[in-house]
Amino acid sequence: MPKNNKKKTSAKTPLINRGPMPALILVIICSLCVTLLALTATMTEDAIAKQEQGAAGSGKQSVFPEAVEFPAETADEAIQGIPGAIPIDLTVEDFENVQGVERALDGEGQVIGVFISAATKAYHGDMPVTVGFNMDGEIVGLLVDASQETAGLGQEVGDADFTDQFIGRTTDDSFSVDFVSAATISSVSVVRSVKLASAVFDAFMGKGGE
Repeated sequence: MPKNNKKKTSAKTPLINRGPMPALILVIICSLCVTLLALTATMTEDAIAKQEQGAAGSGKQSVFPEAVEFPAETADEAIQGIPGAIPIDLTVEDFENVQGVERALDGEGQVIGVFISAATKAYHGDMPVTVGFNMDGEIVGLLVDASQETAGLGQEVGDADFTDQFIGRTTDDSFSVDFVSAATISSVSVVRSVKLASAVFDAFMGKGGE
């Protein structure tokens, strides 16, 4: 009789029936994947935050090139550290859109300028604007985060062609400027924030008080 050359095939046991160990291994692998994804997301967020902080810092440095420090402090602490300034209540309704006050210090620790940040309603939500004042109340720089506005329209309020119109003006100015074409809402938002920042400066410097 001819030999039967067919090999016997052994039935493979499904993974799910091989006991708890394979399932445990899958759980560990899945947990590691979730952990790695979370870690990657955190590192990405931290990197973005550092980039934004660096960009903000370089922007402020461009407004006050001679400054060596921009202390991280609350608005009240910053105002207390400004020569001749008086405490004000930033929680009142008139100042509800104020986001912060920051000092610019030179190498000797002297205050050479102040940043006041505000955010008022633009086309795509509140738009942050940071106004740099010298100690005479003159605007020396304007930083506008128009990244959420419409590209090619509202975003142009962050360009120097628009923001430079505010340079050299003082807190008592009417801030009549040429708006960006087809971006009236965004332009008005910047003007409102500059007026608000000016009102805050005047308030803690005791100008035009009640």
